Amino acid sequence: MWKYGFASVAGTFHLKSSTPCQDASRVEVVVDAAGAEALIAVASDGAGSATLAQLGSTLACDMFIAEVKSRIEGGNALSVLADNFIADWVVKFRRLAFGWSHDESVRIQDLACTLLAAVVWSNRAVYFQIGDGAIVESRRDEPDRYTVVCWPQQGEYANMTNFLTDADAAEKVVREVRSGAIDEVAIFTDGIQRLALDYRARSAHAPFFAPLFAWLRPRLGGYSRELSDSLAVYLNSEKINSRTDDDKTLILATRR
Repeated sequence: MWKYGFASVAGTFHLKSSTPCQDASRVEVVVDAAGAEALIAVASDGAGSATLAQLGSTLACDMFIAEVKSRIEGGNALSVLADNFIADWVVKFRRLAFGWSHDESVRIQDLACTLLAAVVWSNRAVYFQIGDGAIVESRRDEPDRYTVVCWPQQGEYANMTNFLTDADAAEKVVREVRSGAIDEVAIFTDGIQRLALDYRARSAHAPFFAPLFAWLRPRLGGYSRELSDSLAVYLNSEKINSRTDDDKTLILATRR
């Protein structure tokens, strides 16, 4: 049974300027018609330059969870693994965002946001990413190894990345399908990526993840409010805030 927790917190820059957190995150465990579980986890980071970024990131997370949940519970889980699934979903997101922005007399770019998502079954997983932040997994046959599935994307210029609202977003989104049992997954936005990743080795920073997962494993199955609250405190700590002033999201899920 999956055990998981997640938190999105405002960075000190936003707290000082009294602006809302532009990160969003959602996690659900759903059951298909055969009684098999699937973990759905998604995070989104609203662009700092976008005036309605928090709405874009929330929309992205809600839409992704709803779409995948509907397909799995409706007996169409294999469609989530199809080559065209995420490109079609991005088009759907952009269409809705464009319609909303048109009605509100703002630009679609005002809802700019990234996407980091994972759907994990008993013996396979599919990951999606556009933008910065990263996804890390740990496999059952290599329990002490944390592997970066998707590396942060860099845009055309330094300190820029790709967004769901980009006209060519469907072409930029990364899709990774992995077979085998994946027992632990972490998803995080760019606010903590330099703490969680070893850029020199281009790998996950194991000392960051090992104690967090070790703390989660003994918990009861399902959503952990205790972990989520503790993650929020941790992400708001001086230890973290002294190294980044950005919004921060961290999702942790294990079935060990």
